[in-house]
Amino acid sequence: MMTMELQRRLAMGFQISKPYLFLTLNELALSVFLVLVESLASSGISTLVIVVYEHVLATIVLSLLSFFFEKNKRPPITFRILCYAFLMGLLQVTLCQMLMTMGLQYISSTYESIALNMVPTITFVLALIFHQEKLRFRSINGQAKIWGLGISLGGALALVLWKGPVVVKAMLSISFDTTSDSVLGWIMTIVGVLATSFWNILVRHVIQIYPAEMSLTAMMSFFGTIQTAIVAAFVVSSSAWELQWDGGLVLITLLLGGIVVTGLSYYVMTWSIGIKGPVFSASFNPLLVLFSFLLNTFVLGSSAHLGSIVGAVLVIVGLYLLLWAKANDVEKKDMDVGDSTCSPLIQP
Repeated sequence: MMTMELQRRLAMGFQISKPYLFLTLNELALSVFLVLVESLASSGISTLVIVVYEHVLATIVLSLLSFFFEKNKRPPITFRILCYAFLMGLLQVTLCQMLMTMGLQYISSTYESIALNMVPTITFVLALIFHQEKLRFRSINGQAKIWGLGISLGGALALVLWKGPVVVKAMLSISFDTTSDSVLGWIMTIVGVLATSFWNILVRHVIQIYPAEMSLTAMMSFFGTIQTAIVAAFVVSSSAWELQWDGGLVLITLLLGGIVVTGLSYYVMTWSIGIKGPVFSASFNPLLVLFSFLLNTFVLGSSAHLGSIVGAVLVIVGLYLLLWAKANDVEKKDMDVGDSTCSPLIQP
């Protein structure tokens, strides 16, 4: 009897903790992937080829998942949807993932993970521009959004413009040689962050037209793979396509990136948003900074500078202010809907 009760409590505890566990593992997998790509890039392997092969695997995984799980809910595919999928692939795969993966040749994955935490802030600004969000300056939520945007911007500027003294030295002597042209890496990262922010705005519109998220993502990955392959054909030499497996590290990176980071993690994100909402899911983004920082410092042998630490803290604080304000907006909207449902004659 006690054993059955214990099993029931453990099962309930696991159900409650699943969103926290899966989202944490999702951020950990992404940080490991970024560090692996960074190490491969430093050893001379073409990151552009890695992106192409990774998305070939991702397209296969997403296509199989969408075939089995969305067989009965998938609307007919029209030319308009194909055009949207092509544009989404251009923004998310070609301009974001390809450029940010190539940028790992020039800047650390820790910096890129901090930059990725600017995506919710930039997406919010774009939503204001395209009238998908409203900002009331005199309300508490409006002030929180303004301060969140300002603090995040200050953190991003500190990260780019201020290096500062070394705060944490590497405990291990493992290191990889990287090029000093960090400006090019930052340009690639900034374009990638802007592209994925525009992608977030576009997805919100396309999902209303084609509510089969997995199938849409499979088409996006397919077009993105073709686009990056065409770019790679002009940029990368033919010999670079024959990957040196480097003790299995390349294979692990491709499998992790194609199946987990680009494939299964989409299910984790959509499932968690359905259970807990988008604000809850976005609140796990700063874990990417923490995991990347720990992996870079204690595995790759990188040193942590004051500028990167201060910039990361400011970006995360600004992000949480923005998420807090958004959570209050959602709660207030739900309360207004509930009030209007119960008392339809009472106008706000």
